Amino acid sequence: MGAIMDLISGRVRVELRCRYSERAVNICARHHIEFRDLTRTPEGNACLTVSIPGYMKLREVARDTGAFTVGIVLRRGAPFFLWRLRKRYALFLGLALCAVLTGLSTLYVWQIDVTGNETVPTSKILAALRNNGVDIGTCVLDIAESPIANKMLLDVPELSFITLNSHGSRIDVVVREKVLRPELYDPDACVGVFAKKPGIITEITALEGWSLREPGDAVDTGDELISSYVPVGQGYNTHASGEVWARTWYELTLKMPLETAKKEYTGRTKTRTAVILGGKRINLYFMGGNPYTSCDKITTYKRLTLPGGGVLPVTIVRERYEEYESAASAFTREEAEKLLSAHLLETVEREIGDGYVADFDLSSDVSDGVISVTLTAECVEQIGQERAEDGTE
Repeated sequence: MGAIMDLISGRVRVELRCRYSERAVNICARHHIEFRDLTRTPEGNACLTVSIPGYMKLREVARDTGAFTVGIVLRRGAPFFLWRLRKRYALFLGLALCAVLTGLSTLYVWQIDVTGNETVPTSKILAALRNNGVDIGTCVLDIAESPIANKMLLDVPELSFITLNSHGSRIDVVVREKVLRPELYDPDACVGVFAKKPGIITEITALEGWSLREPGDAVDTGDELISSYVPVGQGYNTHASGEVWARTWYELTLKMPLETAKKEYTGRTKTRTAVILGGKRINLYFMGGNPYTSCDKITTYKRLTLPGGGVLPVTIVRERYEEYESAASAFTREEAEKLLSAHLLETVEREIGDGYVADFDLSSDVSDGVISVTLTAECVEQIGQERAEDGTE
């Protein structure tokens, strides 16, 4: 921190030339001149560091007492740097113009962040903001946050709350989505349980309604399993529910070449830099296109910001190219079968969901360098699905 303050306020390293350096130092102390880094030169003179006001007072004391003379060893800090540039008017004009433009840029929106949305796409929220006059380049003073938030709730009915918070040239949009009302359970609705896929029933449990099938029955997709009509007494309708477990079968096939190409990086890289200024890209390089025949391209964006969270309309773009060469990579038949089998089993398990794989068989074939693996699986799963008897779920 001390070094930073030295650069801002300026410091002077001086040499006090006199016969007795101790006397010069004592005179400085008596006149309350603050100094530090006291050393002695080979000639016996005292060297110390003082501030600019301290240096001016030290010169007055030396002139009034005549006990020593003051010589400058080193000057450092912003005041001396600016003094050397005092006649470079174009530079000061450029700095002043830059400061003015930076200040003006904070009056416009250069970044919009949306948080709190899970199912509503960010693009939909940004489009609604754009229709209500909030977009990149909009003047912050023209944004009426509360009226715009109220209009947004009408334009995006999936939202229950929205607020706009301005932080200089950045707008934070915080939203909350509506919680959908759960569907009410109607015990008298004519809802039956139907088969969502073909199989052979192993177990059927009717919690409500009347079972139309028994274990061992083969059913097809869409067959009614538990009816909403209960033929007891005079008969009545109810909301049928229950579980129907059945044996189901799947047959899936995956293929892959036994020889594939993999990347081997050569270590050669190239970086290009560009600047996006207010939506316009300025390339800081001459040659375009990929510098290598085969390479990966990694692009990073860095938005320039101001202290306090303000955003400038300047983005630094860095494109890094990493060269690689294609090398042949071969799988053995056993390795390929193991890899494809794992993918096939994972696919079946994801498909059956509430159930398990009871048994499976694998077969493979190689033709023209391509291996084909076929999985035949017998599963046990819950195939019952509630659906209104008029066909709607």
